[in-house]
Amino acid sequence: PRYDTSTLPTLPEGYLDASERIDAAPSFVNEERGLKVYVDYANYADRESGRSQRYCVSRWDEEEGDYEDVALSTNDWAEVVRFLTP
Repeated sequence: PRYDTSTLPTLPEGYLDASERIDAAPSFVNEERGLKVYVDYANYADRESGRSQRYCVSRWDEEEGDYEDVALSTNDWAEVVRFLTP
């Protein structure tokens, strides 16, 4: 709820806000590609998730029925965009 949305990067087309009030940081999902992007706080001290990397991309896990497998974890938004771009 206190996340500064002005610090959010521009996501590629097809990613929709999937954030929930109980989440530690915003998340965006592309169901067609089975990917979910988490964007943590820019300031490490504000992160409740405990992640050292600001950006995390997870894949849909059919067996678990949720986004489980971490496909990418980085502080480099350009790396995330390259990964997300088909």
